[in-house]
Amino acid sequence: MKQILALLFLLLTVFIANAQQSADQLFERGYNYLTADRSKAIELLSECIKEDPAYEKAYYHRGIAYFKNGEYEKALADFNKAQELSPKLSILWMYKGFTYRNMGKLDEAVNSFSNYISKNPTDTSAYSYILRGRMKYELGDFQGAVKDYDLAIRLRPFEEKYQYYRFIALYDNGQYKEALEAVRRLTVLNQDFYGYYYYKGNVFQKLGRYDSAVFMYNIAILKNSRNADSYFGRGKAYLELYRPDRAEEDLSKAIELDPKEPSYYAERGNIRYSENDLEGACADWNTANSMGYYKDYSTFRERCE
Repeated sequence: MKQILALLFLLLTVFIANAQQSADQLFERGYNYLTADRSKAIELLSECIKEDPAYEKAYYHRGIAYFKNGEYEKALADFNKAQELSPKLSILWMYKGFTYRNMGKLDEAVNSFSNYISKNPTDTSAYSYILRGRMKYELGDFQGAVKDYDLAIRLRPFEEKYQYYRFIALYDNGQYKEALEAVRRLTVLNQDFYGYYYYKGNVFQKLGRYDSAVFMYNIAILKNSRNADSYFGRGKAYLELYRPDRAEEDLSKAIELDPKEPSYYAERGNIRYSENDLEGACADWNTANSMGYYKDYSTFRERCE
C-alpha cells in the first residue's frame, strides 16, 4: 500500500511539474510575441492561464496586450485579477489608471493614480503626479492639477514639460500673475523656444499690459517668423494700444501664413470696421462665416446685409 501511495505521489509530482513547465513555456512564448503579434501573444497567454489559473504574470501581460488593442474592459479584468493574485505589484495601479483614462472614466483614473502614489510617494520620475494632475485638469479641477504639478516639480525641478503643464493649468484657471511667473521659469529653462514668449505675450494681454505683450510677441516672431499666432496676438495687442494700422498689418500677415484659420479673418474684419472700412470688414466676416466661424455672425448680419 505504501508503495502504491508513493507511486501516486511521484506521478502527481511529475504531473504538476510538467504542467508548470508547460505554463512557463507558454508564458515565455506569449511574452516574446507581445511586440510582434499581440493576437498571438493573447492566445498563448490565455493557454498559459488555462494551464495555471494562478499565473499572475500571464494576466498582467495579457492585460497590457488587451490595452494596446483597445480592449479596455478585458484589460481591466486582467489587471484586477493580477492584482488579486499579487497585491504588492503596485505598477498595476498605473495601468489601471491608463485604462480608465482611455475609457473616459477620469474619476477612476484619478483614484488609480492616487493609489499608486500612496504606495510610491517618492517615485523619482514623478510621472504619477503628472498623470493625476492631467486627469484633474480634464475634470476642470485646475487648482488640484496645479497642486499635483507642484509635487512633481518638487521631485524634478528642471523637468521642462512638468513646468509647462503647471503654466497651462494656472493660465486656464485665470491665475495670470502666477502664470506669468510660471512662464518666466520656462523661458529660463529654454530660452530658444518661441512658444514661451508667445505665451508670455498672452499673459500680459490678460493682465492689460499691452506694451509688454507686444514686446514678447516681437521676441516670439524673431525666434520664429512663420508662426501665425504670434502675429495674431500682436495684432490684438496693437488694437488695444489704438494702433489699428499695425493691427491690420499683423492680421494680414497671420492670414498669409495660415489662410485656413477663420478667426484671423473675423478679427481683421473687426479692425477694418473700427477704421470705417465697412466693405473690407464685411468681406472678412463673410469669409470667416463661410469657414464655419460664427462668433461675429450677428455683427455681420446687422451691418453687412
